[in-house]
Amino acid sequence: MGKIMITGAGGFIGSHCIAAARARGHQVVAVVRRDGGQWANDPDVETLVADLADPPPLPAVDAVIHAAASLAGTPAQMQRDTVAATAALLVRLKQQPKPPQLVLASSIGVYDTMALSPHDTLNETTPVESVPERRDCYCRAKLEQERLVRNSGLNGYLLRIGAVFGPDHLWNGHLGLAFGGVLVRLGRRGKIPLSYIKNTAAALVVAAETPMQGVAVLNVVDDDLPDRATYARAMQASGWPRTIIPVNWRLFAVFASFVGGFHWAPGLVRPAICRARLMPLNYANTRLKTELDLPPLVPFAKAMSRAINREQND
Repeated sequence: MGKIMITGAGGFIGSHCIAAARARGHQVVAVVRRDGGQWANDPDVETLVADLADPPPLPAVDAVIHAAASLAGTPAQMQRDTVAATAALLVRLKQQPKPPQLVLASSIGVYDTMALSPHDTLNETTPVESVPERRDCYCRAKLEQERLVRNSGLNGYLLRIGAVFGPDHLWNGHLGLAFGGVLVRLGRRGKIPLSYIKNTAAALVVAAETPMQGVAVLNVVDDDLPDRATYARAMQASGWPRTIIPVNWRLFAVFASFVGGFHWAPGLVRPAICRARLMPLNYANTRLKTELDLPPLVPFAKAMSRAINREQND
């Protein structure tokens, strides 16, 4: 099997990608910001400590899974750690005699849900955000990452991943608002675009194995997606939330339309962000399963049980 470089290897997605790649027989180059030593006993995992905003020359590999990115922070932090880091990585990869295939861990959040109506199906033909300024800096950074990859000349995949969940990662922004032990659940219907961490890692590794000419886009979401009410009830088995207060998402969207223009307004009350996270939609993964030879996806009930019980192995 080939050698795969995984950036952001110390993070939630990256660390699971290492486990998935090793289980499929790959050698791995794990790129981290600081040496944590968690793979010291595996001779087939090479740790490379590097700041991707200014990376050293990189070892030759067959494919790269680029999972390094800032999930939160100021626009300046996002620009440095997500956009500038991606640009610098691409330069290094193109310098290699045989540039590797690239798989970008992007986000389903790049889509323009203002172009959709409630209960539409979001898939790879849905347009991406056309007015990035009305979205948060995470969405803008992901859009810029994708643009850089498309213009790089490298072959590979843009995997637009849904809300990744697993042990100690149950919360996502599609649920509503959290206050202590209380969840204000904004909406009941509409699927949550979940991707269980094991399914996410498998998709990224199989994409790295699958030769591609040009750049293809695949959405990464699970098969049996729950609605908001079902997910919130299932999450209560973890001990949180203690109380669920249901609020109609349309009422909240009206509120957002009045106050979202003020500079102090938090992200969820900006109309475009509110619609992207709360409008009831369906999500398709047909292209993912058609183009990649994936192992069977872990179903929701099993995945949620393992996440709540902090089980690492399926």
